[in-house]
Amino acid sequence: MTFDWDNVDIKDAVVHDELNLLCDEFGDEFVWYRISSSGTGLHVLIGKLILDTLGEFKVVPLPMSPERQMEYRKKVELECKGRFFSDSMRQEAGLRTSRIFNIKNGSSVGEWRRFK
Repeated sequence: MTFDWDNVDIKDAVVHDELNLLCDEFGDEFVWYRISSSGTGLHVLIGKLILDTLGEFKVVPLPMSPERQMEYRKKVELECKGRFFSDSMRQEAGLRTSRIFNIKNGSSVGEWRRFK
């Protein structure tokens, strides 16, 4: 599951409140964040660190139904409303939701970091 939070910084108290709630729900080791490509927001991922077949570490989302993902995203105050709406439409059409990109408009995202 991923979240897209616009116009926030990791230092914001409301961000810490939301991330702490996610840690309470899923466990500290599963809550990751990175700076979005715009540099003015965050991507949050509920996932685990794995060693891939090339011997590199990567963070991968925990398996979760689209319905359950949308329930959590609806509860989170900071979730981008536009992205939530478009993912609601994608879900109804049977398409993939919770997509986030590594590069957008030529800008790269930050590295994944565990919140705690």
